Amino acid sequence: MLQYRHNSQIDYLKWDACVEASSQRVVYALSWYLDVVSPGWAALIEEEAGRYVTVMPLPIAKKFGIRFIMQPFYTQQLGIFSIKNDFDAAGMLALLRQNFSYVSKYSFNTDNTPGILAGIENKNLIIRQHYTHHLNLAVSYAKIYQGYTRDRKLNLKRAQRANLIITESKDIRPLIHLFKADAASRITGGVSVAAYNLLERLYQVLDSKGLATLYYTTTAAGELEAGALFVTYANKIIYLFNAATKQARSRNGRTLLLDTIIQQYAGKPYVFDFESPVAVASIIRVYQGFGAEPAPFYTFNYNNLPAPVKVIKQVRQAFYQKILAANQT
Repeated sequence: MLQYRHNSQIDYLKWDACVEASSQRVVYALSWYLDVVSPGWAALIEEEAGRYVTVMPLPIAKKFGIRFIMQPFYTQQLGIFSIKNDFDAAGMLALLRQNFSYVSKYSFNTDNTPGILAGIENKNLIIRQHYTHHLNLAVSYAKIYQGYTRDRKLNLKRAQRANLIITESKDIRPLIHLFKADAASRITGGVSVAAYNLLERLYQVLDSKGLATLYYTTTAAGELEAGALFVTYANKIIYLFNAATKQARSRNGRTLLLDTIIQQYAGKPYVFDFESPVAVASIIRVYQGFGAEPAPFYTFNYNNLPAPVKVIKQVRQAFYQKILAANQT
């Protein structure tokens, strides 16, 4: 029987057992990960014979007195996780609509096929296809390297000639500082302090569970140039967060870090997930330059709020967009 359950009604042991036994398993869906990125998360659960057999995490946000679903930071994919081959996706999504009138954005995982959204009767539903990029690491490094593009090989050689030093660290703060100093200024509206604090808390939890690998590159003079956070869970390595100085970009510090983690796991039954953040052609070229293949996943949103509430929300959005535009001029 399918049920909607508040956070206090969820048995975390049963939850994690279901996620870990499912073919769709990803670290984002584990209870402790959700506790960090979306405190108070709820779920849709199918239980049989005292165990959870199908689950769907629901990250809940609240603004202007309205409870709604919103994809959390550092959580590219969620969706449905099941130990069954014939789980009732349509039933779960119908139950979702019964409990929430507004979904800002919800992302399914790469193992949730397009058919999972088939037959949903909702005229306000918007479905989009996105891509992350996966690299199969089960073959030898020599074979993986053969799949690097000419440009990627040249950039790797430039990084090696620059004599950059790779160090492993337990301190996420330099990586956050690198991001603040460069990438943050190119993000419309900036990045909130809360987002940085969340990343620091998430790293601490991941590290405590032995799932985080944090690498930096420095020059021979000790200058920090680039950093990358990798998360390893089940058969997947996720490129969760990275940053670099302008100088590091020219010396290809991140290319060196990516090649290092690829060498480390080459020949083992892992998939490297570049966690492509947005459909930016230059970023996609870099990831495909390592031989990665596009892996589709789907997001959806809908707004079934009453008409007056929709109007208020649209007016507020327009107002904030005007403020952002003014700040950019």
